[in-house]
Amino acid sequence: MTPGHRTTGARAAITLWSLWQARDLLGAWQHSGYDRYGWLVLLVWCAPLFIFRLSGKPQNIAESQDMRMLPIALLLTLAGQIGSLHILQHAGLAVALASWLPFSPLQLLWTLSALTWMPAYGWIGSRLFYEHILTARMLPAVMISGAFALMLANRKTKTT
Repeated sequence: MTPGHRTTGARAAITLWSLWQARDLLGAWQHSGYDRYGWLVLLVWCAPLFIFRLSGKPQNIAESQDMRMLPIALLLTLAGQIGSLHILQHAGLAVALASWLPFSPLQLLWTLSALTWMPAYGWIGSRLFYEHILTARMLPAVMISGAFALMLANRKTKTT
């Protein structure tokens, strides 16, 4: 087994565990009016991940980058579970998902924009932009995810 396979297995395990710990998202998206379309925003936010992984030309991700992001995802998820702080569990899921992509400065902004699909954003939005909550969620997710997906696509064309 090559080192890349070991890190892929670790990434998959931590991502699945983080996903399981963030399962409360389903209830929030189903029952909260502020978070109703959060699942759609998550799909838009994951577009760079889908595009990069399904492109047919996967780029190698440095093993050191994997090992930087995975402990952060694990610690955030574990701290959220211990402290019953769902936002930390959601942040752990976002970092775990981000670990599947090559590192870039734009990836940090993309990871921070994960807040748009979290229930915490619905709580903030209920006080600031109640009638435009879907627009306030979708606009940053589309803009940042689109820019990140374009950057990944350009990176691939330069290396091939």
